Amino acid sequence: MVAVLNSPRFWQFITLSILILFAINKIHPGIINVNTFSDGSEVSLVKSAHASEIYPKFTCPCCGQPLNKEKPCCGAMEQMINYIDEQVELGKTKDEIILATTREFGLDRLIDDEDRLALKQKLADLAPADAPRIEIKETSRDLGTVNQKQGVVTTDFEFGNSGKSDLIINKLSSSCGCTSANIIYEGKVGPKFSMEGHGQQNPTDWEISISPGDKAILRIYYDPRVHPDLVGAVTRTVSILSNDPVEFEKQVTITLEQTK
Repeated sequence: MVAVLNSPRFWQFITLSILILFAINKIHPGIINVNTFSDGSEVSLVKSAHASEIYPKFTCPCCGQPLNKEKPCCGAMEQMINYIDEQVELGKTKDEIILATTREFGLDRLIDDEDRLALKQKLADLAPADAPRIEIKETSRDLGTVNQKQGVVTTDFEFGNSGKSDLIINKLSSSCGCTSANIIYEGKVGPKFSMEGHGQQNPTDWEISISPGDKAILRIYYDPRVHPDLVGAVTRTVSILSNDPVEFEKQVTITLEQTK
């Protein structure tokens, strides 16, 4: 063994192998994950993910189509693609990127039902006993007939924290620009959130903390004038994103019949 380690050919082989790996990684990023050690050396043979593996697992929140970097349908899809690319750049594994993307954009963005259920079960198994828990008894509501002339209509959903630690909400999202929402807690009205990626900027650096046992209101606004040519059945969703380790994206649905 000592003779092998002292052999110049052995070290030439090791050096050549490392150079080949780095060359491949330049052409196909994600083949290896490079780490810096205390002595300044950089090398790791831990495989990270390819973005092309991740895109097909998620759908666009706007059109429901699988993510396509070559032909993104809208700003919302581009935002998801850019986020995945950033996670790949960080050298994360496939599972880590799927979890991070799901936390950022919601479980419903995963295409496969089995993937969604498996991830949810995994999160439930890992959840601490004193975790916060978001609870909404009514998750859907029919608003009946909404005429464009009447303008914006609103509806309120009550929700609460049935867990044992503070429920922290830092983001809301909707399935369309015609629908927005905010949270009302302890008499304070939070900022409005809508669908991202369609020229609308949602608030940043905002969060609200709901104590265990407390309740709050999710107020949803629907503006029929955003789609002046739309007549007929409408379904829209709003998501609450929080630090609940399992239901980190809790979704409610409104339905209505739009008329002119």
